[in-house]
Amino acid sequence: MERTLDSKKIYEGKVVRLKLDDVILDDGTKTKREVVIHHGGACIAVRSKDDKYYMVRQYRYAQGMEMLEFCAGKLEEAEDPKDAVIREANEELGVSVRDVKEYGFMVPTCGYSSERIYLYSAIEDGQIGQHLDADERLDIVKFSLEEIEEMIASGKIVDAKTICLIYHLKKEVR
Repeated sequence: MERTLDSKKIYEGKVVRLKLDDVILDDGTKTKREVVIHHGGACIAVRSKDDKYYMVRQYRYAQGMEMLEFCAGKLEEAEDPKDAVIREANEELGVSVRDVKEYGFMVPTCGYSSERIYLYSAIEDGQIGQHLDADERLDIVKFSLEEIEEMIASGKIVDAKTICLIYHLKKEVR
C-alpha cells in the first residue's frame, strides 16, 4: 500500500485535473505520483432493430486518428453512469433504448489516471434524431457482432472500452 503525505494541484481543466502527490511506500521509501483525476465515462453497445450494433466513427485528437468505437461519453461529477449512457445514445446515435444491461467498469489507464468507464448494452427502442454537442463530429455506422470482432482482430478497432464491451457481449451469445 502507499500513503499520501502531500498533494499538490498542478492543473484543473474542463475534463481532467492533474495532481502531484508525495507518497510513502510500505517499506518506507518516499516517492512521487502524478495522477490524472477524471470523473469517468460510460459506454453503451446498442443493438439495432436489424440485429447489428451502432458504432461511431470520429477523429480522436489525442490519438491523432479516426477511431471506430461504441457510443460513449464522460460523466459529469456524481452523475449516474446509466443515465449518462442513455443520454449519449439519445444524443449521439439519435435512438431511444430499452433493456439496458450493466457489465461493471473497465480501467483504461491504471498507472496514472482515476478514470473508470462503465459498460452497458441495450436494445434500440426507436429513432429520435441526433442532438450532437457543438464540437462533436461523428458518423454513425452499424456492424454485426462478428464484423466487429473481425475488425478488432485485424487492428481496425483499437479502442479499449469497445474491446472490453465486445468481450461481455460475446459471453452472452455463447
